[in-house]
Amino acid sequence: MNDSRIPFLPFETTDIDDPSLEKTRKEINETPESRVRILEIFRKELKNLKDIEPCMEDEFLLRFLRVSKFDPSEAVKRLQKFYDQQENQLDAFKGCSFSYQKIRNLNNLWISPYRLQNNSFLLIALAGIDYTKFTFAERFYLEILAFNKQLENPVNQICGVTLICDYEGFNFRSLLTYTPGWIRCFMDSLLTVPCRLKAIHIINAPSIFSAVYKMTYPFLPKKMQDRVFVHPNNDNWRSLHSFVPADILPEEYGGKLKHKRLINCLENLETLDERFCKTLKFGSVKTKHCRNSLKFLY
Repeated sequence: MNDSRIPFLPFETTDIDDPSLEKTRKEINETPESRVRILEIFRKELKNLKDIEPCMEDEFLLRFLRVSKFDPSEAVKRLQKFYDQQENQLDAFKGCSFSYQKIRNLNNLWISPYRLQNNSFLLIALAGIDYTKFTFAERFYLEILAFNKQLENPVNQICGVTLICDYEGFNFRSLLTYTPGWIRCFMDSLLTVPCRLKAIHIINAPSIFSAVYKMTYPFLPKKMQDRVFVHPNNDNWRSLHSFVPADILPEEYGGKLKHKRLINCLENLETLDERFCKTLKFGSVKTKHCRNSLKFLY
């Protein structure tokens, strides 16, 4: 494929001043002036929080301002929810430890080298995992590491993510791993991450998937429910292509990209783990000692 003919923004783009992002910047009220002025207001409001010690780095705080359209009060609420959910994650992973040598072979998260028309990045999650070899906790932890990494890119912060969840291979054993507790923690994490979730596309879903759908759907706010699309399995990908262009999809989904063009989200896994553990140094005051000593990957 001749990349020069691709009319889509490359995934690697990190410059938020790119002309193609002007509309999005206006939608979220971001200007050089607002970045400085509202960031200072946001930081002052955070200093009034008594139970949370938040990270005060500009790059981190801007994630919450961007997803809140530079409304500092809304950004404070989102940051509080983020740290509340961090506590839930720590509780869910209590006592867990993951083998690097084992989970490095999961390789279930991939990104297209091109963005969609709305400039969101396209994340492909292979959900039909062999749960005789891996646990839901291992899969969930890897997804947290991957999202934490992608949020470092400011273009991802302002343009968001479009998810394709491929349920090929999902079976009854898979269903048993989807306990209400894990589902609630997973969905709450998805909704509190400071990144716009533009759409979720479900593909290759077997009939048994309907049980998962019925459990997860109620956790989504109405606005998000309208962005979930379950595509038929026998239409030669026409339904999926009506939302996601074939130009940015791999061949296995009727697209024009070789699989080797996709970007593996979980490369340099140990580095991803180190970065995530650094984020745990901030959060609830009452769990500070616990957070500072946590290590999940060995």
